[in-house]
Amino acid sequence: MDIKIRQSIFLLSIFLSGTQLSAQTHEWRTALSKDAKITARYNFSTRINEEGDKVPVVKTVTTSTESIDIDNCISLMKDVSKHKDFRGEKSSKLIRTVSENEWIIYYYNDKTLITPAVDGSYLMIFEEDRQSKTATFTITADPTLIEKTNTSRLTYAKEIYLFKETEEGKVEITIETTVSPGFKVPFLMMKKAFPRKSFEHMEKFLEAAKKEKP
Repeated sequence: MDIKIRQSIFLLSIFLSGTQLSAQTHEWRTALSKDAKITARYNFSTRINEEGDKVPVVKTVTTSTESIDIDNCISLMKDVSKHKDFRGEKSSKLIRTVSENEWIIYYYNDKTLITPAVDGSYLMIFEEDRQSKTATFTITADPTLIEKTNTSRLTYAKEIYLFKETEEGKVEITIETTVSPGFKVPFLMMKKAFPRKSFEHMEKFLEAAKKEKP
């Protein structure tokens, strides 16, 4: 891995640790989708951002077990151009391959009537353990990986996609997210978005994975 990227990850880990200590942690809530196939746990808190302002943070853990080959999930995650299909961005692009299991990626979303255009640069790392039948993709925001644009850049975000084969031949999928908006968002607006957004994220991922051909 490049020295610059290693330094960026190290600095980001320090930053995330420090801000998490200052966050006000609230109780976790649990919800089931209407068909009871998806479980979503979510938690709202606050942190102090780089400008010294208190901003919201939302953490989610969404799980589902489906009859999908784990290689479908891996193939889908490695094709960054398809991330927008389940994440909801306008575009998702591979910027650079760092190594066989590390990539610098970029997400962009157009502005709406109530939100500005938002982008983010991330380091995606893939880990696989065939013995335990698990595969993990960790996507961590690092605003320094790509030159700043005129859009509002997301600087505080981390996503973990964990896939585990079960004895029944299915795949247990867990999507963990921690994110703080890159622009000012009323706390009530964020609360209204969950757990619906977690369910939609998983539903779209499952739909895309079932269509994937490894």
